[in-house]
Amino acid sequence: MISHYWILSRDLYNPNLKHIEILGNSIVSNEKILNEMKKVPVNGKAIYKVNPAAIAGEIEHLTPIKRAYVRRFWLPARLVVMIEEITPVITVSPSEEAPDVAAFALSGEIISRDYLPLNPKKFNTIKVLSYGTKGDDYENWDEKKINELYTIAKTIEEYSGEKVQYLDLRIPNNAFAQLETVKIRLGRLDTTLLTRIKAIKGILTSPDIIRLKKSTKYIDLSWQKVKYVNLNE
Repeated sequence: MISHYWILSRDLYNPNLKHIEILGNSIVSNEKILNEMKKVPVNGKAIYKVNPAAIAGEIEHLTPIKRAYVRRFWLPARLVVMIEEITPVITVSPSEEAPDVAAFALSGEIISRDYLPLNPKKFNTIKVLSYGTKGDDYENWDEKKINELYTIAKTIEEYSGEKVQYLDLRIPNNAFAQLETVKIRLGRLDTTLLTRIKAIKGILTSPDIIRLKKSTKYIDLSWQKVKYVNLNE
């Protein structure tokens, strides 16, 4: 006779009980993971007869989850689920104040709004403003696009010494970047952009720019050879 301690009860997927432990998830809630696990019936089964690979396979259907590992323990009968999620690097929003509508990993994998907002203490992402219009629908962004945007933001931070608050792509061919103290006009995201961005280091340390920073509307880096400051009227 099999001890009842080794039998998984019908309440296994009740989040208030201790028959299951979920570790490592920051994006996907326990509830969503449990809902996927319910697709593999375990009621009344001895723990050694439960297929952990089948349960892990169902969990991995959730897009933010890269891998899931399920281990069985006998005393008391329980399952331990270890989650490995993709790492978001970019979030997308239609405006500065609006909530995020998507997030992306460097691999190009998208995290839908079902899993947002992200925990800001856990993930240090780059915010990108996009209307998601037909000409630049973020749902069609691929790995190359995500890496391009991430590289742009990190290059700006490296040469400016400031954190990028957001990249603004809402006007085609006239992109902007908002820093902590000033806005930068990037213009076209073409092959000259990274070279143009590098000029920001000398511009921000110029005594004239430091003096005028409070009245600066934006610093224009959209031209290859000419840089200028647009002042508020």
